[in-house]
Amino acid sequence: MKITNVVLHQLAYPIRQPYRTGNSGWIRKRKATLFEIVTDSGLIGWGEGEVVPTRATLEAHVIGRCPFDHAHIRSAMQQSTRNPRIACGIEIALWDLMGKATSKPVFELLGGARRKTVVAYASGFFEKQGENHMESLITEAHYCQDHGFSGLKVRIGFGPNRDDRILAAVRKAVGYDVTIAADATLTYDVQTAFEVGHRLVAHDILWYEEPVPADDIDSYRLLREKLPIAIAGAEGRSGLASFREVIAPPAMDIIQPDISRAGGFSEVLRICDLAAHHRVCVIPHMFGSVVRLAATLQWLATIPEDPEGTRPCYLEMDVTDNGLRTDLSPTSYPLEDGIVTIPEEPGIGVEIDAEALDKYRRPS
Repeated sequence: MKITNVVLHQLAYPIRQPYRTGNSGWIRKRKATLFEIVTDSGLIGWGEGEVVPTRATLEAHVIGRCPFDHAHIRSAMQQSTRNPRIACGIEIALWDLMGKATSKPVFELLGGARRKTVVAYASGFFEKQGENHMESLITEAHYCQDHGFSGLKVRIGFGPNRDDRILAAVRKAVGYDVTIAADATLTYDVQTAFEVGHRLVAHDILWYEEPVPADDIDSYRLLREKLPIAIAGAEGRSGLASFREVIAPPAMDIIQPDISRAGGFSEVLRICDLAAHHRVCVIPHMFGSVVRLAATLQWLATIPEDPEGTRPCYLEMDVTDNGLRTDLSPTSYPLEDGIVTIPEEPGIGVEIDAEALDKYRRPS
């Protein structure tokens, strides 16, 4: 089996009601880059990445190779560009092809499943344009609770007083049978992050995510040492060396690699091994298209249990308006009593609808 072509699909979905976090402008589009690898066997592999390789890079290192040469392909792409993100979309698509060629789900090729189901938490709770923020949050919290979610991730970063009101409103809406994580989206300096973190404790928060800029590792270590709450982050990091900076020694209680940023399947396995050695919990970041969701579920099947034994291996289930997650594929991931079953179809277990792909294609 040889790779005959790589087709890049750059997509955009116009959000019906723009939203934002405390440190961003209004988000009006969700974007994704899908990688379609075509082979002479007729099999097609799908991946998602955030860095687009040049045609010259693809022709030099991908086209004409066998998908089972995935390690050589990944290494050559990374070495030629010095960018650990360059091969993410390609690498996911290669594993999809290998699974289809062997009639196995990717998790079997990665060493087997530690679990067949995962607990999902609802990831959303932004400020929505044109709505009262607090009322909108309460409505969304009730909706997610009614639809079976036992965990929520709420966006904060609006300042200590407003963040406190946000968490108080959501906690009152859902009670204490639902877990809540708070994501500050890299907003604060360390002093403000301390103040917000101390206030979060009163609301029984599962973790405090990205309170300070991603490269301020000293502040993460200080917050982890001084606050009585789990610190999470690292969703934007790429490559094992970058994650080693926050794992050895730990700067966070929870790291959140994103498979389409961190390096694809091979690299996230290495990151998980390092995290397990240092007793750091791994809970993936997932805020992309249905292809990233499918790949994340395959990876979740393999992730070691929380070393402290206090948290399930969560799936971040984006509940915002995003047709790139809901419309691109007939594949769905139903929630039953807060649980998602990991697909066992060959590859990553997703196929793409050609009409939907054309509908959301960005103009070149």
